[in-house]
Amino acid sequence: MKIFRLKAFLQLMTVLSAVGLVSLAQAAIVVKFEVEGGKLVPKTAGKCTKQPIKPGCLKASNGKVQFSFKMKDKTCPGGQWQLDYVALGNSENSTGNISSVAAADFDADRVSGRVNPVSANANHILIRDDNTEVYDVWYTVYARCSGNNSVINSDPRVENDGTGHN
Repeated sequence: MKIFRLKAFLQLMTVLSAVGLVSLAQAAIVVKFEVEGGKLVPKTAGKCTKQPIKPGCLKASNGKVQFSFKMKDKTCPGGQWQLDYVALGNSENSTGNISSVAAADFDADRVSGRVNPVSANANHILIRDDNTEVYDVWYTVYARCSGNNSVINSDPRVENDGTGHN
């Protein structure tokens, strides 16, 4: 009976993945951040192909991807730094007014650029990128101090290669 249930489950997962409802293997690209000198600093080496290649710059290739932003515990005046949210922009140091393609790929608001995360907590934010077209977008990760509500951010780039298009 157990073998029949396992076989039925595997058949169901195969059908769901074939129609795109479930991804059996979608590894997240991890970007680590630390708070240094009052700034949120990416500690993951840049993976972009276009210059300049700055830390935290991401290359989305091989279809749909997820980005996992992580931050170590760090104290701030009266509390702890906590990851708050991610927003997208069309250029460095900007957020909002993104294309409808970027908004759909990242599940983001076109006007504010704010991304709806797949999951989030104080030290981790997971977002998706359907990577349906070739374009660059800048992501700003925000962290907030739980003690005094001050905010810091970091603004690397994502290069999409469009291989997530069905």
